[in-house]
Amino acid sequence: MNKGKIVKIVIGILLILFVIIQFIPFEFPVTSFENKNDLLLFHPADGEVKGIIKTACYDCHSFETKYPWYSYVAPVKWLVINDIKEGREELNFSEWQKLEKREQIKMLEEIKEEVEGGNMPLPIYTIMHRDARLSDEQKIRLSEWATAVTDEIFGE
Repeated sequence: MNKGKIVKIVIGILLILFVIIQFIPFEFPVTSFENKNDLLLFHPADGEVKGIIKTACYDCHSFETKYPWYSYVAPVKWLVINDIKEGREELNFSEWQKLEKREQIKMLEEIKEEVEGGNMPLPIYTIMHRDARLSDEQKIRLSEWATAVTDEIFGE
């Protein structure tokens, strides 16, 4: 067999496998846009900061996930589902009020560290979500807001 024929066979097999994996069932994490324990209900932010949080954080760290078209195509679907599950396990803004005050303060400190360090949002997320890339100014605004919320919690 010549190389051209082998390449065509391999491509054909890969295409068939690609189609087959689309039918492997995977359950997407639940979404909800009415969350009575949501962070922003209890600690409102101005329009700019709220926009930053919703754009850069909420897809993975809340129940308000918006699934883009590519999240329905395997194997990307598996990565998206995994990232959302891990993100919500680490911090779920939709369940903010269920956290104890000390845990809320700890989470706010971690938010500041992750954002200031450039670790959040994840670089792989910002590839497809360019509007989630945070400028230095946005990082500062988010950090200032987290500090203000921490002070507010301490004052309660």
